[in-house]
Amino acid sequence: MNYPYEDRFQLFLTQQGLAPLTVKTYNATLTHFFNFLMGNRPEFAANPKLSNLTEADVRAFLVALKEDEKITLSTYNKTLSHLNHYFRYLFTHKLIGIYPTLTIHGRATNNNKRLTTKWLEKLPEILQDDQIHFYTRITIFLSSRGYTVSEFLAPGFENVWQKLKPANESERQFIDHFNLFVKPLQELQHSSRIFLKQRFSPDNPGLSNAGLHKYLRQDEDYLGFSLAPKFLHQAYILYELNNHPELSATQLMEKLRLDPSSLLYYQKQLVNHNK
Repeated sequence: MNYPYEDRFQLFLTQQGLAPLTVKTYNATLTHFFNFLMGNRPEFAANPKLSNLTEADVRAFLVALKEDEKITLSTYNKTLSHLNHYFRYLFTHKLIGIYPTLTIHGRATNNNKRLTTKWLEKLPEILQDDQIHFYTRITIFLSSRGYTVSEFLAPGFENVWQKLKPANESERQFIDHFNLFVKPLQELQHSSRIFLKQRFSPDNPGLSNAGLHKYLRQDEDYLGFSLAPKFLHQAYILYELNNHPELSATQLMEKLRLDPSSLLYYQKQLVNHNK
């Protein structure tokens, strides 16, 4: 069956800049969900209107995926992200009076720690995943280069951004796609900064730290680890320490921009992290 407001939601996803393949995965998830309801939830099947859909229906679907289809936790979180995006669209456009995924949260994966370095090994995959907001992806990308949130949100950082060289093809593509994404915002705000508010703000166009965290929180369940910039930066330092044992203390302090006491602190943290 087609799901409610399919054409409108597809158009919305396309206007957000999602790739056709990504839109297709959304459609597959939502078609699967509503087919499940028709076949397994008699109350909804008897009167298949959105007004009759409940949080219990969503939870039943997710339980069935986990127990009957044996999906991974990563797929579970991805499915919930699709459903949440759909219902948020319906709710904000006043097409539905309830928000059935509001209190349903993603499940923690084995790597879902406050501090994990696994994302650095998956960076090319993350950068190419257009289900993750551009501001989340660029935060992860810049964190992988050792920049802190106070640095990349500061005025003038666009000059650093323009000089960054991609290390591989996935980074090159991401940089190109991000520049296309941010260009309309730069024109709207009359600003060359790369972190900008969505609404015209002539006196203060730059995105705040709190504003950035709103984007990051939306993607945390999907990715399965904390996106707090301070943890991303700490993860970068631990990753570099672990992968460059040949460097001297002086070289590490210069590369990671650490003083002696901070280097010693992170070296101790690395020992605990690897236990």
